[in-house]
Amino acid sequence: MQESYAANLRLVQLLGKQSYLLVSLLTLLILLPLLTSEDTSRFWLSGIMTLIVIAGPLSLATDKFGFYVSLVLGIIMITNSWIGNLIDLSPFKIVIDLITVLFFLHLGGLIFRQHVFQSKDVNVETLLGAVNAYICIGIMYAFAYFFVLQGNPAAFSGDFIANLTFEACVYLSFVTMTTLGYGDITPQTDFAAILTWTQALGGQLFIALTVARIVGLMVAKQSQD
Repeated sequence: MQESYAANLRLVQLLGKQSYLLVSLLTLLILLPLLTSEDTSRFWLSGIMTLIVIAGPLSLATDKFGFYVSLVLGIIMITNSWIGNLIDLSPFKIVIDLITVLFFLHLGGLIFRQHVFQSKDVNVETLLGAVNAYICIGIMYAFAYFFVLQGNPAAFSGDFIANLTFEACVYLSFVTMTTLGYGDITPQTDFAAILTWTQALGGQLFIALTVARIVGLMVAKQSQD
């Protein structure tokens, strides 16, 4: 596995671990619907987002270009999180929502490449990396669904999504990606349908490729012992 471009940064050395990233992602999923209004809540949410940026893309980028892409996306994410309640950023909401989707797509791709695809051994970081990449895909699609709903509230139908909440989008995302398919939320537009079937397909391909890669590494290691 290639060394991180920012491996010498003290913050990356301290916080650039997949275990920290996993805790941050799960905390974000659980607490984001609750941490949106009060100043104290915004402080914790901003701290979580900052940790995700440090433990995620800044710690994983292996070249200058990838590092600066991570830095730009991360700064926008952190800035929106820290001062979004102090400054009216609504004119830039569409751009910020799109950047959020790109951020988690970028993060998931970096994790998969570094800890699954390029890994030469199966260890805790490999397994945690696979889990984190899977969660990042789910979060990315949740923000994508939320973005679509903001533009067209009729893009999806169902009682659970009637209030256009982010919680409903998270639920829709992970139910779709696991192909659980309760059917209580359904796409009503072509673009919404494309999002759902690409996530369902991508989720299954991710599991298949990840399991194949990890099993292959384990078999190769056993044959060498």
